[in-house]
Amino acid sequence: MNAPSSSADDPRRAATSALMGTSRLMTAVVARTFRSVDESISVRQLRVLVMLRYGAPMNLTSIAEALAVNSSNASRTCDRLVVAGLLIREEAENDRRHVSLSLSEHGARIVDGVMADRESILDDIIGRLSPAQQKRLAASLEAFLAAAAGAGLEPSADGRESLIPWLR
Repeated sequence: MNAPSSSADDPRRAATSALMGTSRLMTAVVARTFRSVDESISVRQLRVLVMLRYGAPMNLTSIAEALAVNSSNASRTCDRLVVAGLLIREEAENDRRHVSLSLSEHGARIVDGVMADRESILDDIIGRLSPAQQKRLAASLEAFLAAAAGAGLEPSADGRESLIPWLR
């Protein structure tokens, strides 16, 4: 009977193990940067803000689908963001049932701040690598992202058709 190979003997297993460690790190980075957001903004609300930052404008149906919630839950979430001045809600002139949502300047500043914080943390970590290691990391991650895209898991600009639609 063959013993399971260790990650040192199996490059695929070693890569998967390294990515699992990277996943835990990225989760910690996301959690740390979320703490900088006003505590009155929920995780779901921040998800909506991020979706609209990179895929605006959107309607309530699209937001509900991306959040995997029903329309009334999405509507309540967006209503709170409108009241907080983070979203702009516009009704179509020819069809008042069609509501378009986009970020206000304040909402955009919040998302941009969170993303800048994430980028800063990652840049600090990458700065600890040599230039040669940085190049290898970039090339490896680009190859990994291309493989993910080939598997149909590439996040699109509007957040649709991706593994996690709201995450950018």
